[in-house]
Amino acid sequence: MKLILFLILLVNIVFAQQTEVISILNGPIIGNVYDTHKAWLGVPFGQPPVNSMRWKSPVAVSSWSTPYNATYERNACFQFCNLPAGVCPDQNAVAEDCLYLNVFTPNVDFNNLQSPLPVMVFIPGGRFEMGSAFAPLYEGGNIVNSSGVVLVIINYRLGAFGFLQTSSGISANVGFEDQILALQWVQENIKSFGGDPTQVTVFGESAGGTSSSLHLTSPASTGLFSKIIIESNPWSLPIKTIDQAVILGKIFANDLGCDESDINCLYSKSAEDILLAQNKSQNHFSVFQPLLTFLPWTPVVDGKLITDQPLSLIQKGQYNKVPVLLGTVRNEALLFVASITLNINKIEYIGGLIDIFGLKREGEIYSLYSKFINGSNFMDTLGVVGTDYIFVCPTRNAAMYLSSDTSNPVYTYQLQHVTSFNPYGNEYPFCAGAVCHGLELPYLFNNTQWFHFTPEEQVLSTQLMNYWTNFARSGNPNSPNPVNVQWTPYTKANDDMMTLDTPNYMQSGYLNEYCSYWDQLGYEVGW
Repeated sequence: MKLILFLILLVNIVFAQQTEVISILNGPIIGNVYDTHKAWLGVPFGQPPVNSMRWKSPVAVSSWSTPYNATYERNACFQFCNLPAGVCPDQNAVAEDCLYLNVFTPNVDFNNLQSPLPVMVFIPGGRFEMGSAFAPLYEGGNIVNSSGVVLVIINYRLGAFGFLQTSSGISANVGFEDQILALQWVQENIKSFGGDPTQVTVFGESAGGTSSSLHLTSPASTGLFSKIIIESNPWSLPIKTIDQAVILGKIFANDLGCDESDINCLYSKSAEDILLAQNKSQNHFSVFQPLLTFLPWTPVVDGKLITDQPLSLIQKGQYNKVPVLLGTVRNEALLFVASITLNINKIEYIGGLIDIFGLKREGEIYSLYSKFINGSNFMDTLGVVGTDYIFVCPTRNAAMYLSSDTSNPVYTYQLQHVTSFNPYGNEYPFCAGAVCHGLELPYLFNNTQWFHFTPEEQVLSTQLMNYWTNFARSGNPNSPNPVNVQWTPYTKANDDMMTLDTPNYMQSGYLNEYCSYWDQLGYEVGW
């Protein structure tokens, strides 16, 4: 581990032309200065949640007097990551001591800015059990260099470390509390990096998109941001109730070799033991609540931090009133369906529809999606049903309710461009020719050392970065950085959606027939 950290430090020293020391609330901090941007890496925002602090609410980091070396990244949170290349952290650099973040800024003099810079805080996805601020894909130099924003990327505790609920007092919301503490850190310190604490946009993808929706609807997050971007949130996969989470907690404790009520036993286990028990227990499947299987570790509805399901709160108008940008990619659910099986026959397809939606609705859904049946393998058909029900249609439903607040604009999108190569690699052959979950991220971060875009795809990447960072700056994705298509706000009347493609275009009424059916059915079936 020490050798790895030394090599990382050496690489940063070689490629950074110089370093810079600034002062934050906790003390002086050293970062890297490159030709195009600056970076402060592995900045602590919380005390290490280890030993007696495991499963406890995070505590703000203590102050220091000696300059803190933020020229290299620290640990990712403990996990076993099987996400595509570029999204996983170094598996040799994971630990319980992981409450760190990265800050990227343009290469500017913070003391001579005409006005402070807008701030974007990215929450990585990964099913609430994988992912990290230190994944290579999330290197933020390209975004901040091209757009003039400050970018913060955060860690938070994952899996059973962040989202274990027991009846004996361990709360499944400590991972969400980590995110809140990181946002509070931004409010207190981002001025030192040239950022504007009154112009903070929270954004995230997948579990990070779910997290964004939770911050949008949590009273505990009020005042910590001014805009929200929600990417590929699986709205129909529920945030667990405490009772639902306790059931998983009991299975986990049993797999760990502990009684669920024996706190001392739980705390005595190593991080490796916890991870093994986590991976075993989350495979428990209930035919009565099938959708809970796809997102086993989540925050919980506790009545304080999280008062209800995000979509339900939005429908009731109980959310933080800010501009919102939200959307999906075209084949969201394919990755999840194919991870279970690559071949689904007709009987299995019908059985799945009955298990999730009930015998009464199975025939309706089969008929509604009959045109997507192609041959005897129903994997793609189930992927279409899952994409619409879990991602696309509840996203539109959320936009309908959010847009009723005319003082805060809402913008919706879908990435529909099939990339010229398979960014997911040979382990995910079904994503070749599809737009799989998370595929907007390579375009957003534009890290071409991982991906080799065609000229048209490079234009799409630049446009996507401009839309996102324009929204962070002004609440309007169309300015000040140039875009090639004007993005009109969503209203229920126009049902407008930006289609991200080569080239981009606006369309109205996307999947209206299907989404109207799901709106009528509701998004709590299968819970």
